[in-house]
Amino acid sequence: VAQSPRDTLHKIYGGTDSSTLGQNGFEKERVIMRVLEGYFAIFLHEAESKTIGVTFPDHPGIITYGKNWEDAKKKAKEALTVALESGFDRNVELPPATRLPKVKRGQRAILVRIPPEVRPVYLLRGWRRTAGYTQKEMAQKLQISYQAYQRMERPGHSNLTVATLQRIADALKQE
Repeated sequence: VAQSPRDTLHKIYGGTDSSTLGQNGFEKERVIMRVLEGYFAIFLHEAESKTIGVTFPDHPGIITYGKNWEDAKKKAKEALTVALESGFDRNVELPPATRLPKVKRGQRAILVRIPPEVRPVYLLRGWRRTAGYTQKEMAQKLQISYQAYQRMERPGHSNLTVATLQRIADALKQE
C-alpha cells in the first residue's frame, strides 16, 4: 500500500507502540522511536549589559546571549545545534525535555526547535540501536556502503529523504 510522505513522516516522527515477530518467531515488543521537537530556553533581559541571556534548563551547559530578542533566538538555535551535534558525536543521548518551565519576572520561555538536519540522525541511530545492529550491519542490510551509512548518521552531513527513511524503516520493520 503506497503511503503519502505525510503518513510516512508521521510514522517516522510520532509513531505508537506495536508488536512484531522477533528473529526467533516469538512476539516481542517493538517501540517506534520518537525524537523530540525541541527544548525550552529561558531568555532574560540583562539590564546591565543590555543583552538577552539564554539558558536551557534541560542542557545546563548551553549558555549564550544576543544583542536583542531576535539575535538571542538565533544564537539559542545555533548553540543548541552545536551542542546536539557534539553530543551525537560523543554518543550522548538526547535528554528528556521538560514541560514548559516556570519563569521568573522578566524571563521568557521559548521553544527552540531541533534543526531538521539533526532530528533524523538521532532517530536513525535510535532505530539501529534498538534493533541491535552496528552501522556496518545496517549498511549491509540496506545494501549500501558502510561510508554511505555513516554519513546518514552524521548531523549536518546526511541527506535523508522521506523515501530513504521509509526504506530504513522497512528494513527494520519499523512500519
